[in-house]
Parts: sequence; structure tokens; C-alpha cells
Amino acid sequence: MKLAYWMYAGPAHIGTLRIASSFKNVHAIMHAPLGDDYFNVMRSMLERERNFTPVTASIVDRNVLARGSQEKVVDNITRKDVEEHPDLIVLTPTCTSSILQEDLANFVERASLEAKADVLLADVNHYRVNELQAADRTLQQIVQYYIEKARKKGELPEGKTEKPSVNIIGISTLGFHNQHDCTELKRLMADLGIEVNAVIPEGASVHELKNLPRAWFNLVPYRELGVMAARYLEEQFGMPTVDITPMGVVETARCLRKIQQVINAQGADVDYEDFINEQTLYVSQAAWFSRSIDCQNLTGKKAVVFGDSTHAAAMTKILAREMGIHVVWAGTYCKYDAEWFRQQVSEYCDEVLITEDHGAIGDAIARVEPS
Repeated sequence: MKLAYWMYAGPAHIGTLRIASSFKNVHAIMHAPLGDDYFNVMRSMLERERNFTPVTASIVDRNVLARGSQEKVVDNITRKDVEEHPDLIVLTPTCTSSILQEDLANFVERASLEAKADVLLADVNHYRVNELQAADRTLQQIVQYYIEKARKKGELPEGKTEKPSVNIIGISTLGFHNQHDCTELKRLMADLGIEVNAVIPEGASVHELKNLPRAWFNLVPYRELGVMAARYLEEQFGMPTVDITPMGVVETARCLRKIQQVINAQGADVDYEDFINEQTLYVSQAAWFSRSIDCQNLTGKKAVVFGDSTHAAAMTKILAREMGIHVVWAGTYCKYDAEWFRQQVSEYCDEVLITEDHGAIGDAIARVEPS
């Protein structure tokens, strides 16, 4: 943990709160001191949703430090259970409150005796992971909890849907253009004759999670969120995962061919080559743009690309392969995903930069002077 002047990915509790507030009728209790409770303001400002952000801060103050947090945390959980009637309440500390080393699992156990809702403690190491890793882990934890719950009650549906279907995993609140991506993915699946079995976590109910195994495959469009949940479903139910991000003509075609392979292996008989050719030649504007004056004005120009692993890798490939633009360096702040990122972009740029130091990024941009 360090004092940061600039952060590309937030602390772990932000990731957990993103997942909790993406689901329908799920409430989060944040065990935190004043100053750590900015998530509500941030989400309300950026998402512009009609409803209030379903997050309550259980403030750690001097009285709590003197007496302990258990009574206050349990009271907040049971109070929100009565007021909001949520299906699930997720308790998460922050980096600051984690220093207290309190037995939050015991708090959850006590609150579960009184609350009608399910109560879950986010299983995240707040010192070792960032927002993206915590979001991925929290989503997997919630999926696993409700799959296991349905299994114990004998309510886990058997068999697959009659027609090919997909779970789109990783669409969440505060995600970069997630809503637009979700709209496009649903439209694409409809064009391919594939039903959408579920989209999680955004707008999903936790009671729907038991139906996830009915889909023919899982589509994980982002490296940052959904990989762990898809891996769990693959381990438990043998569900194949398509994790190719359909951004750009080449990668979209590769994604569709992978989907074709996956569903044909399960008894379908589809051929998407005509669809791919039609989209590439007549629907996509990429070929036209690459020949346009606007794009030709970029010939010989230098570009740098920096962002999360998914978007930085995809944009690097689009610029280099589809538009003929020279990418001087490509980088990401997802240090934990460095190996995958290098593998994806090394052949499309001169240099790979993996850092979360905004100063180093600024220096690298100034050094190459992209234009």
C-alpha cells in the first residue's frame, strides 16, 4: 500500500462495491472511516442512474475504536435488511479499516442469524489486489455461493437450453463503455442465432445465477472482469469459455470462429464464414476508413496506446493491422496481467510499457513525441 498522487485502478473495495451495486437488489455495507466512503458520490455522478447507489458506510470512528466494531456493523446489516429487503448483503472493509484486523467473518455469521437476506463477506486481500482483481474475485465468489446454495437445495437445473445460448460475463457498473458493448454483443448474438442466457453482473438477480450452467458457453469480453467466474463454471460444469474480445475486424472474426467451433462441438451445425465476410466487406467501415483521406493523413504518424489490458491490446492491433499506423509503444497499468499483454502486443509495436506510475508514462510519451 502506498500514497498515490494518481491511480489508474482504485483500491480493492471499489471493485467489490462495483460488483455489488451492479446486481439487482443487492446491498453493500462498507466498513470504513470517513474519507473512504466516496464510492456513492463517484457512481452517482458517473452513472447518472435514477436509483440511489445501494451502498451504506458503517463508519469507523473513535467510539468504534474504543468499543469495537461488531455491534455497529451487525446493527447496520440488520437495519438495511429490514429497510431495503435485499436478496444479498455484501460486507467489505477498506484498506484502512483492514488494519484493525477485526473478525468480520464472525460479524457476518452473527448478522446472518437475524437477517432474512443472505450475508456475505467479500473474500479479498485489500493489501495485495487492486479494484479490477477484487471485482473479478467478488463476482466469482457470488456466483459460486449461489451455485453451491442451489446445489445443496437440489434446485440446480439440469441440461442445456434447446438452442445455442451464451452467458455474457463481465458487464458491470463503472466499466468503460460496458453498456454500449453489451448492446452490441446482444445484437451480434441475435444475428448469429444465439440466445443470451444471462448477462452478469449488471442488472442481474442473484436468484438467476443458478441458471448459468444452462448456457452452451461463456463469453468473457474483458480480461479485467469475469475470467475467474468463467473458470469456476468451466471447472464445475465443463462450460467452454470464449475470451477473445471482438474489437476490430480481425479479432471479431477470430471470436466468431471460436464461437462456431465451441457450439459445433456440442452438436450444433453452424457456419459463420458468410456472415464474417459480409460484415468485413460491406458492413464494417474499417476498410473504407483505412483508404480515406482522414486515415491516409495518419500515414507515417507515430501513436502510443495506454489503458487497461483489454482495450490497450485491442486498440494496438487495430491501429497496426487494420489502419497501418505505427505504434511506437503500447502499455497497460494492469501489472498482474503483464505476461498476457506482452504476448498480445509485442509484434505490433516497438516497445511494451507496463507500469502504473503516471510519471513514467508521461516521460515515455514525451520521449517519443507521438504525432
